[in-house]
Amino acid sequence: MDGSNTMKKRFFLLCMMGTLLVLSVIVPVSALDPPGISTITPAYGYNGASAKGVVITGTGFNVTSSLGKVRLIMDGESNISATVTAYTSTRLTCTFPISGKTAGEWDVVVVNRDLQEAVLPGGFTIKNAITLTSISPTSAQTNSSGTVTVVGTGLADIESMYLYNADYDNITADITSQTSTKIMGVFDLDNTNAGSYDLCVVDPVGTIECDLQFEIVTDQVGSIEVASSPSGAKIYLDSAYVGTTPYTVDDVSPGYHTILISKTGYEDWSERINVKSDTTIRLNADLDAVQTAVATSLPTVTPTTTVLKTSTKKVPTPWPTTTTPASPLKTPLVLGAIALGFVVLSRRY
Repeated sequence: MDGSNTMKKRFFLLCMMGTLLVLSVIVPVSALDPPGISTITPAYGYNGASAKGVVITGTGFNVTSSLGKVRLIMDGESNISATVTAYTSTRLTCTFPISGKTAGEWDVVVVNRDLQEAVLPGGFTIKNAITLTSISPTSAQTNSSGTVTVVGTGLADIESMYLYNADYDNITADITSQTSTKIMGVFDLDNTNAGSYDLCVVDPVGTIECDLQFEIVTDQVGSIEVASSPSGAKIYLDSAYVGTTPYTVDDVSPGYHTILISKTGYEDWSERINVKSDTTIRLNADLDAVQTAVATSLPTVTPTTTVLKTSTKKVPTPWPTTTTPASPLKTPLVLGAIALGFVVLSRRY
């Protein structure tokens, strides 16, 4: 009897263990706890490319690369599903394909394998892509410093701005102010090398944008003293207007340059010169007046017009004349009558 009860107890225990084993396979114990989201780093990305390396921290994550989901959702927009590249119960590393997606605040959703989910409203912000459209000024001399203003989009969170030339070290700016469309920074150009540099900006996730050119020119400069006869002519240095004569163009970099002098009513005057550092070149342009072409005119021939005058004297209209031919019978009768007359008279007398 005791042996039978013992066997029953063992069988019951085996059934319970089997049931627990099956449940552990079908429903993991960790899934009993719902997930929770604590932080997202970085909490934004730009819609010009995918947001890579986004780290979500929290508790109770039960997500793998193929099971469970991490997505971004926004009303009126299609969901954005992430690719999970690394995962633990407290940390998920994701890539969000946000290129071309609508800018704004998106909810972050983590769905475990047992379909329990955690939601962080507005947890991730998609921003417009970084663009650089203009820079002012576009050049500066070595051994100087000054503020550079860059205009574009997506600039509010820029962490670094620098000048890049493959042959030299980067020159990093001290950022003084920034908005989403403008960033200002001071470049210290002491002991820098002259040359053409790319202006680059970097955001917190390492996105680099380099679309503008900045020229560092030597501080070993010369000058050009320009006069003209007559004065008041416009001066162009390498096609850029610099002033009117008489005028001295300072801070001209060494090398060949073209000076053009222009004044209304006079022929343009130009010369190519070689400027050297610490020297002044003097130019005096004698402008030639524009020759006005004189047209040779032929004598004007006035056409002769003959005017026929109509007489005002009234001419009576002639009556129509009708000529009636003599009848051939009337002539003999007349002659006969005359002859008869003569016969009668001769008999009487």
